Amino acid sequence: MRGPSAILRWRRQSAGASPAAPTPGAGARRPVPGAGGEALHVAGLWAVAVAQPLFDLLSRSPEFFVAHETRPGDILALVALLCLAGPAGWLAVLRLCRRIHPRLHAAAAGVGVGVLTAAVALAAVKQAAAWSAEASFGVAAVCGALAGAGYVRAPAIRLFATFLSPAAIVAPAVFLLQPAIAPLLSAPRGGGPPLAAIDIDDPPPVAVVVFDQLPLVSLLNRDGAVDRGLYPNFAALADEATWFRNASAVSGWTQWALPAILTGHYPAPGRLPVARDHPDNLFTLLGSRYRLHVLEPLTGMCPETLCATHRPRAAVRLAAMLSDLSVVYLHAVLPHRLTDRLPPVTSTWRDFAADDSMLGRWNAHRERDRAAMATDYIASITPPAGDARPPLHFMHVLLPHEPWVYLPDGRRHTWLPHLVGAAGDEWLDDGWAVTLDYQRHLLQVRHADTLLGALLERLRAAGLRDDALIVVTADHGASVRPGTPFRVPTRETFADVAAVPLFIKRPGQRQGGVADTNVETIDILPTIAAALGVRLPWSTDGSNVLAAGRPARPAKTMFRHEARDPLHAPGDLGAAIARSVAHKYERFENGDPARPRLGGHDAVVGLPAAELVSDRLAPFDVVIDTLPALRDVDPEGRFVPARIIGGVLAREGRAALAPLAVAVNGVVAAVTRVYSFPAFGHALPWEVLVDPALLRPGANDVGVFAIERGPTGAPVLHEAPEVASHRRAINLIAPEAAEVRRDFSGFLPAEWNAHGRFRWTDGAARLSVGIDPRSPPAALAVRIRTTGPQKSLRIAVNGCEVFDGPIFGRWEQTFPLDACRLDASMLEIALRSNVHVESSARARRLGVGVAAIELIAGGPAR
Repeated sequence: MRGPSAILRWRRQSAGASPAAPTPGAGARRPVPGAGGEALHVAGLWAVAVAQPLFDLLSRSPEFFVAHETRPGDILALVALLCLAGPAGWLAVLRLCRRIHPRLHAAAAGVGVGVLTAAVALAAVKQAAAWSAEASFGVAAVCGALAGAGYVRAPAIRLFATFLSPAAIVAPAVFLLQPAIAPLLSAPRGGGPPLAAIDIDDPPPVAVVVFDQLPLVSLLNRDGAVDRGLYPNFAALADEATWFRNASAVSGWTQWALPAILTGHYPAPGRLPVARDHPDNLFTLLGSRYRLHVLEPLTGMCPETLCATHRPRAAVRLAAMLSDLSVVYLHAVLPHRLTDRLPPVTSTWRDFAADDSMLGRWNAHRERDRAAMATDYIASITPPAGDARPPLHFMHVLLPHEPWVYLPDGRRHTWLPHLVGAAGDEWLDDGWAVTLDYQRHLLQVRHADTLLGALLERLRAAGLRDDALIVVTADHGASVRPGTPFRVPTRETFADVAAVPLFIKRPGQRQGGVADTNVETIDILPTIAAALGVRLPWSTDGSNVLAAGRPARPAKTMFRHEARDPLHAPGDLGAAIARSVAHKYERFENGDPARPRLGGHDAVVGLPAAELVSDRLAPFDVVIDTLPALRDVDPEGRFVPARIIGGVLAREGRAALAPLAVAVNGVVAAVTRVYSFPAFGHALPWEVLVDPALLRPGANDVGVFAIERGPTGAPVLHEAPEVASHRRAINLIAPEAAEVRRDFSGFLPAEWNAHGRFRWTDGAARLSVGIDPRSPPAALAVRIRTTGPQKSLRIAVNGCEVFDGPIFGRWEQTFPLDACRLDASMLEIALRSNVHVESSARARRLGVGVAAIELIAGGPAR
């Protein structure tokens, strides 16, 4: 029979208490589990908080792997890293803390559990409620603190963590077995060889151009014709081709819309836009008879046997995927307002964290932008030489897809990529914000027209245009209406998203024509085949639209939600298109994006401001964020600061919401009003897009005025004082800083870590930026994201040393510049440090990881 002491020892052991004497200072109970249980807890919590959200996103977007040209081994390696790398690092820290002191180990374990729990809570709050960033972080912090403290003190919490541990195996297993992912593990994406050789008598050249996100409505005037004044090259093509003005896309998303064009099939769930999933397509049909010249930046429909591509090494591909996923994860977790500062993930399926050619003006060797990609492809079209096969030129142009940043001539007017009037894929109810986004869209459509003209001229110069079969279309459109989805069609916006331009010029055709038959983009491939005299070796959902007696299609179909939800509409979209065109004209005078309507106040645009200005000041002050760029304009550069943004500092309540006029060099260039939501770092933001012709080389004068109706009803302008000290500081190494004249060396391309975006220096970095000596900056702020090992850093401004000392890890400081000479138009910032050699295969020599360099505005020079 057991005695009381034996029973007590047995009970303690059953409850998890150690029979041995407690560790001094650790209390009578073990605060955390042993190494084995701890490893299970770490792996399970990491899987729930980090790996599973990414797996969920990737399983719904397998095109991510297509864009990264992955192989099965790449996917398995990525899964292993996502599941193991984080827990391994965390366990290493915990082991080190355990060796130092048990209390430190317990604290580290609690902090780790708290951080992961907070991440889960933050994502849950984002999905469940549209709370402010402060409220979201507050709830997440409370949840994290409770979970972290409970993990250390409450056995029940640790037991719950044990129950979560199978997630470390279940999450990756479920992901790899997903119908969209499993096929990627079985075979490479390259696809097979071309189909059997086809017989074509005297095959003509073929040119197929697919613009991305180009609604037909954007091209039309009030009469339903292509607007010749705004889009002369589309109009010229309509003069010699057959225009199918009742053509429509079958999906609002490229991954399904483009394969439909190339195969003649409706979208099907689970299929990726690659040759393996679509072996019967335009490229495999003509690949044995034609010389393929293909620009396909997002999809992989042309097999590698026909369109050889250079693939980076596996380590480079894996690093690129991890870099992109760090941005995707932040988009998934952070509140909507905070994701505005992240790189956009809307225009491609890769390189979200790359610089995206933001520094192209200053460093020509950086990555090309979308316009340059199309321009380079067009320039590579040459007359046939040494190859008897005719050419098939295929170009998928990533324009006018947003970000909407291009002027008609291809220059950038801004480096801010976000749609101000949208939250996610929904337009806000602020009609003026949506109108200004629409304005930028229409200007980018005009640049698409410029590219089309360059292509047609290049085909003519190569001796191909007259005899070629030319097809010009778009994969899908978009809706730009307040309070509606952007890409997902509804019954109200079906014509906006579905109706696309479709022009087909047959070989030798000289006279244009118009057809109003019900055409869908699945009809393009059968029509191409018929025009070439080719019998398709597979059946299609589409048919030859040029065939006489073609049966009428009674309705239109567009697939939504991963091609699983078809929406049907009448077969004739003419009336709906006319209503959308009328809506466009309500927002823009004569449909011209240069003249957005604002309640009649736009009548002052183009008038001399001096003739309208009163002696009174506006009841508010203004901040002009882009004023530094406007003081040093380069008309010959690839960037012109035509987008002017700022904020209002109200003095008399809502009087600040009066309409605004912005004058450039004495002429009223645009009118606008304050947005109903915060943006650009301002509670009361405003912006305009002015005619670049109003900007002169060098310094430009900008004034902001309140618009008021005078006693006679005529408009009167009241000048609003500009407050430079409130101007938003610009991070001079961030993409948007390209709006400021600058030049630099010694900075490596941008990278991301858990704390955000930064750029390594090579130990001797230099940054030169234009300033106005009449109003020099008052201080310099420098934020270092990481140093690697401890570094010695020296910072100088125009040779004036402002810091010299050791730094380690994350570091930031602001330095007053009142002792430095700043009377020149250029300011040079130098950062010198010792370096360490990177331990990865790249073995780079790294100085310090700089997150931000900002100039803080000061008053007028003394």
